[in-house]
Amino acid sequence: MIERNFYKDKKAKLYHQNEEEIHLKSYVFGNGIRLLISLGTMTAIALFFEKSGMDNTSIIVLYVMAAILTARFTEGYIFGTIASVVSIFIYNFLFIAPRYTFSVEQKMYTLSFIVMVTVSLLASGITSKLKKRVEQEKIQAKKMEMLYNTDGSFLKARDIEQVIENCGENLVNILGKTVLITIADERRNLMEPHVYICNSNGSENLFRLVKEREVIKECFRTAKPKGIGVKLKSSDCENKLLKSESNAYYVPIKGNYLTLGVIGVACYKREILSDEEKKIIKIVAEQTAIALERENIYTRRHRAIIEGEGEKLVQKINRITGSNYATLDDFLYDNSTVNKLSDED
Repeated sequence: MIERNFYKDKKAKLYHQNEEEIHLKSYVFGNGIRLLISLGTMTAIALFFEKSGMDNTSIIVLYVMAAILTARFTEGYIFGTIASVVSIFIYNFLFIAPRYTFSVEQKMYTLSFIVMVTVSLLASGITSKLKKRVEQEKIQAKKMEMLYNTDGSFLKARDIEQVIENCGENLVNILGKTVLITIADERRNLMEPHVYICNSNGSENLFRLVKEREVIKECFRTAKPKGIGVKLKSSDCENKLLKSESNAYYVPIKGNYLTLGVIGVACYKREILSDEEKKIIKIVAEQTAIALERENIYTRRHRAIIEGEGEKLVQKINRITGSNYATLDDFLYDNSTVNKLSDED
């Protein structure tokens, strides 16, 4: 296999990281600092408001805002929920008599606490959902931009090797997974695969397994997706290697009349690809097929031009020399130094 490594910056990835890759300490520390800053800032403003003679309603609004800000600038729902609950205890400790205790003398404050925590939880939850949706839309827009750039890179390709290179590199950038690409030669045999490795997590080793090679051949033969997440037909189950579970998803590169090759995507720990990711792979496979057919047409046309020029040159030589050479190689052989020396001997 021909392999290339890609080390993606975790901050620039367009895909969800595996849980094992998330550093728990940095996650808690970073979000915890944002939580403390949000609550500390709102508490300082609340103390200023109290000295200015404002009522408790304004202070409650400040702590609801603290929960919203925490949800906005932290990851997930956890820290927004913590801010909603902690803000009640801070409000009770600093602003409700008896002060600097967590006891409550008047029962009316109990209802205020319930309303406060309910509003804070709802507000932080809505904020977190909106933030997540915005991030997903940004990722989707970035992927669409990458797909557009992929199509442009195929147009700039000068040969089949560049087409394969562009396909593998762009899929790694979009999916963040190790990718295999293999195409067929003129005899309809699959050539040596190109593997584009993402972050060297070991997923490239699965493409060396015999069962994966059989799945690749079956994908090429049937011109249908194979591998993880694809249901096997009864005819496929007769092959023991195909019946065993695959660790990758394979899509054929289909031309107008023939299957040109196969694209495989390694699935880390048997992670099933989403429908969106499968659509992206299909789109890139179609773009690759168009680019490969264009290069094949260009190669055949270039070869025909060379052969035509060669025939014209042979005819011209025959007219000048009065000989009857069938090809240019015959003329070159008859007039080569080696041939003349052998005739003299």
